[in-house]
Amino acid sequence: METSKENAEGILRLNDTNVYRNPTVWSHDPSMMWDPVTKAYYSYSTDVYRPECGLTEKIGIPVRKSQDLVHFTYEGIALSEKAISQGRDNGEFSPTAGFWAPYVEYVNGEYRMYYSATKAFGSSESRIWLAVAENPLGPFENRGIVADTWGTDDTYPNAIDAHVVWDKGQCYLVYGSFFGGVYIKELEPSTGLALDGNPKSLGLCIARKGKDFPKDGPEGASIIYVPENGWFYLFLSYGWLGDDYDICAGRSRKVTGPYVDMEGKDLVEESVGVRIAGSYEFQAEHPRFLDNGNGWKWGGLRGPGHGVPFYDELQERYFFIHHVRDGASVYRVHEEEDNRDSYQVHYMMVRPMFFLEEWPVLGPEPYTGEIRKMPLSEAPEGYWEILDFGGDGHKQQKARKVYIEDFRKHFENSIVYECRDFENEKNSIVMSGIDKSGLAYWGKFMYSIV
Repeated sequence: METSKENAEGILRLNDTNVYRNPTVWSHDPSMMWDPVTKAYYSYSTDVYRPECGLTEKIGIPVRKSQDLVHFTYEGIALSEKAISQGRDNGEFSPTAGFWAPYVEYVNGEYRMYYSATKAFGSSESRIWLAVAENPLGPFENRGIVADTWGTDDTYPNAIDAHVVWDKGQCYLVYGSFFGGVYIKELEPSTGLALDGNPKSLGLCIARKGKDFPKDGPEGASIIYVPENGWFYLFLSYGWLGDDYDICAGRSRKVTGPYVDMEGKDLVEESVGVRIAGSYEFQAEHPRFLDNGNGWKWGGLRGPGHGVPFYDELQERYFFIHHVRDGASVYRVHEEEDNRDSYQVHYMMVRPMFFLEEWPVLGPEPYTGEIRKMPLSEAPEGYWEILDFGGDGHKQQKARKVYIEDFRKHFENSIVYECRDFENEKNSIVMSGIDKSGLAYWGKFMYSIV
């Protein structure tokens, strides 16, 4: 099969599952870092073994590289053979099949990778390892375990989904899953290991769902500090990762919380936060995809989640990096036992992130390096596609047609900008916003009334 010019440049397109032609495919739980030494961006993700798609290593943390956050190349795996062997060792139980959700940062002349190893898929008994390297591509060698929930029951947090945040020279590990909630614990800055030397210490709970909330979660948590407004923002995901996963946010003046929603409700059992993204579908006349004869048809995008906030000092711009699933019916598998759908193909998505009234909103289109802001008053007259992330969080949100004057009556707090339209392969004007109740919405200009 021939490789098009745009694919050779590593730009995201749908329905192309070859990681060398389409480098952001199969990137689950992605993180992102800018390396000041090699002057490049690196993204690390959960292990995926698909030899027919170019992913020939069964385990070892895949790495992708970029010079601009738009064009990526797949670089292979980052862990050493020794680190893989250590991380897989489950004693009397079967070795870990794959590692999850890595986070990497450059600290004191070394690259630190935090990654998860679990007893089995769905288990709450897991460990978060710290591995270090002299190069962002590795090989990374294990330094030690920083969080360990081996031997605990489901009321405890699961030691997976690591993220690290710094505050006034002190670093903190953010981790956990829906079993016991999301926790934060202090690390030793010079080594990156647990401050108290005890991987079994849990730290503080900063997010946990209420007893009556119907969806799984929270998990995939991350925190960023925004000096422009003095808030720490906690991002996390709820739902079934195969379909109705989402992205929610809370904020706090202290890194250790409490984190609250727009009404001041605590993310520990009182609120899931402000929902800023979920499964969605814009109209698509010319989506960027590969026609490989399998009958693929546009079905929107499903389950955005497990994202990391990222501030790019070069561009002086905030981004949010997460995975998302192809909503085409050819990739839907119905799981009879749980009576739910699971969309099988996923991609890494890089979105611009903005702050409105000191709350985060995400851009409705993947980042392509083209953002030209304009005031809402200059948004073109005519009809727009609008979708919001309220209502039933279990369903895919489909865009509806709204006249701009009707929109302005209800939504005044918006970021409007020109960018590349992923669904229609053209330049377009889009908007992102959030209202005073915490309802986040996206919009895209359709056409003018002549």
